Amino acid sequence: MSAEPRQPCVDFVIAGAQKCGTTALARFLSQHPEIGMATSGEAHVFDAPGYSRDWSPERIDERYRRLFEPCAGERVRGESTPIYLFLPEVAAELARYNPALRLIVLLRDPVERAISHYYMERARGREQRPLWAALLGEPFRLRSSRDARAWRSPMRTHSYRRRGLYSRQLRNLYRHFERDQVLVLRQPDLRERHDETLRRVFAFLGVSEEVRVPPGMHNESERGGKRHRLVSSLLRLSYLRERARMRALSPFTAPS
Repeated sequence: MSAEPRQPCVDFVIAGAQKCGTTALARFLSQHPEIGMATSGEAHVFDAPGYSRDWSPERIDERYRRLFEPCAGERVRGESTPIYLFLPEVAAELARYNPALRLIVLLRDPVERAISHYYMERARGREQRPLWAALLGEPFRLRSSRDARAWRSPMRTHSYRRRGLYSRQLRNLYRHFERDQVLVLRQPDLRERHDETLRRVFAFLGVSEEVRVPPGMHNESERGGKRHRLVSSLLRLSYLRERARMRALSPFTAPS
């Protein structure tokens, strides 16, 4: 008698991008009776400093199971770790773990994202430089990063502009997953078209679209546009080629 095929613990991942509404989306999905979300917030399984490519899918499942409460009838299980999109080696590991995995990606204006990221690191005490100096020094900081997986790595904390280069991150996902396995959303749609956007997510995950989840409170992110008009304008100019690459990749994926 042949063994039954392995059923991965996790069916979908909110893979990114950071500061683009991933926490809000995970909270909304956790209220759907057919969806089980990891209980620890961001799971950080594939980007953890101790992660090894030698781990079998079964060993990865062992780490995942402790993050889920006992099964209560949910049809699909998921987790949210936004850095998965950014670290290029993670996509291949996700595909090795579960070739049928579904991935959700949220995007926002990269200038707003970068400034929001900067203020998050300021609040955490990991950034002392003014915004303009942090952006100018970013390439040098990232070049000095010996281990991107280290918890205090500059690649995690100071990748303000780099994380807004969405096209290379999406192309990397598409090298390992079919496009119909990846759902790309805009952060403003989650806020302004809440019900419609969640119905799209529910359909993508194969659960009931009739469930309504109240919008609740979205996290208010620091935009900084008025406080940093000159820096914002220069940063926006630096993304001109990236915007063209995003339009070429797919008309829908270009963040508004």
